[in-house]
Amino acid sequence: MDGTGEGGALLMQVARRYVALEKAIREDIDRFVGPVCAQCKRVCCKASYCRNTLLNPWYHYLFEQFGDAIPLPWERRDPPPGLGPNGCLIRAGRYAYCSAYNCKAVRVSFESERAFKAFQELSDLLKDVGLGFAGKRHLTDVRSWDEITLSRLERLDKKIKEGMERFSELHSLLCMVKPGDLFTRIVF
Repeated sequence: MDGTGEGGALLMQVARRYVALEKAIREDIDRFVGPVCAQCKRVCCKASYCRNTLLNPWYHYLFEQFGDAIPLPWERRDPPPGLGPNGCLIRAGRYAYCSAYNCKAVRVSFESERAFKAFQELSDLLKDVGLGFAGKRHLTDVRSWDEITLSRLERLDKKIKEGMERFSELHSLLCMVKPGDLFTRIVF
């Protein structure tokens, strides 16, 4: 499958759902990590993760269809090409492991372990959606359109729907937590 022809409509439908989930997760993550990251001088982003958006046909498709242009070439450099002054510039098709990473400063900023566990589960949702995409292989490991079959897209669509349901639950739980109340113990 290459995004056209047979399966093109299913591909676009699944892509739209994935991007909607990605956007919702990102907004919640940004709400909580923004105050921490704004005070931090470290760079957690890695150029290799930015490149994965171009090397992986799924992420690249999402980036091309729904993302904002970032100047190419994306070579190994500091800072990474997808990193802007206010965080990641990749608005669609961001490598799933990027949103799953929470540094020590983010972890310790939560007043309760329960709140952080809910936040980490939210952060892991896109990673979890991609588990088992190609047998034992993760969606992040896909390197060819040949690996993106109709049956795998249907399975991914089902996992996205499950992810949306779990997101709603986590979002409701985290909405009870005000970010300003969390960040009282920031450690750098």
